[in-house]
Amino acid sequence: MAKRRLITKNRLMTKSKLIESVVRALDILELLDAEGEMGITEMADKLDMEKSTVYRAINTLRARYYVSQDPDTLKYANSYKLFEMGHNVVRNTGIPKMAYRFMRKLAQGSRGAVNLGVRDGKKVVYIDKIESDETVKVCMKIGQSIPLHCTGLGKALLSFMSEREVRGLLGRDPLERFTEKTHGNVEDLLADLAEIRKRGYSVDNEEHIMGILCVASPAFNAKGEAIAAISIASPKMSHNGPGCIEELGQAVYEAADGFTKSIGGRRPVYF
Repeated sequence: MAKRRLITKNRLMTKSKLIESVVRALDILELLDAEGEMGITEMADKLDMEKSTVYRAINTLRARYYVSQDPDTLKYANSYKLFEMGHNVVRNTGIPKMAYRFMRKLAQGSRGAVNLGVRDGKKVVYIDKIESDETVKVCMKIGQSIPLHCTGLGKALLSFMSEREVRGLLGRDPLERFTEKTHGNVEDLLADLAEIRKRGYSVDNEEHIMGILCVASPAFNAKGEAIAAISIASPKMSHNGPGCIEELGQAVYEAADGFTKSIGGRRPVYF
């Protein structure tokens, strides 16, 4: 029986490598994640699918509670089931629990919000945070994902990947620009990553949001792989004095390094 299942699986992979119905369902979930509530026609137009195909897929997702339908507008949205699954992934990794004491110490010595993020494809996902007590603060939601190339957390996670890996991940197309300070191409980003490796922390100086400064540093496992990054984010006006960014960078570096050592990790020697 096991051999038969293996043969069937191999045939499916040989035939197309991907199961089209699953791909369509995932496309719908990702579209709803990006756009919010949508109707069948809107989704069909955005995804260039037949309405009947979208209808069948959305009904399946609804039956399994991955999407819900507003009874008044009849539009569809992702349900909390996806959030629960993501929360379980984070909980099962144990990363937030292990990093928390280092985040707390960092938060006590700074005026910014302290964030913990992990890489998910081309994006960084915020998996834990400690809010700032300041009146003006930076609020990022747990579960929120942002492109790697324009964030402190994302660039910290990218910095110890090889040039080949970075190019393979981000591709050859121009990088999406969020402000005039966002890196617009991979060459500029690679030069920034080289500097990050030298000093041990990354700086997002209004690259994602104007007026916001974020400084981050990666944490590593025993293989020397960056498994997470810790950051401080705050309004830029709070850190205008000489040496402020360097002080923040050192503090974040020490927090990430402490986390790394606590789990038996090691900072790699870059290749």
